[in-house]
Amino acid sequence: MYSSTPILSLNLLPPEKLYCNFNYWSSLFSTDMQVLWDKAHGLPLKKLPKGVSDLIFPYLLLALSDYKTSHSNIMSEIGINNLLNLWYDKYLLNKNGYFELIKN
Repeated sequence: MYSSTPILSLNLLPPEKLYCNFNYWSSLFSTDMQVLWDKAHGLPLKKLPKGVSDLIFPYLLLALSDYKTSHSNIMSEIGINNLLNLWYDKYLLNKNGYFELIKN
């Protein structure tokens, strides 16, 4: 028996890097963010102390939003909350202004 329904396939694997324009956004949020960013460099997001993760979280949302917008052709039906649930534990913080995929 053959199905006439097309098979939907999406690649939901996280990208190597999620960028955030840190210099721009940090000037809006707080000058103290650079210190936190530097101290948390190389730490997986799930291992950040609560206070630090609360401050870093808006940057992750901005990076996810930017990624989703720039890849709207393949991400149009995927919500940011779904990306956050799928990818949160896969990134570490990089002081150069992006979230870097953890290498296994």
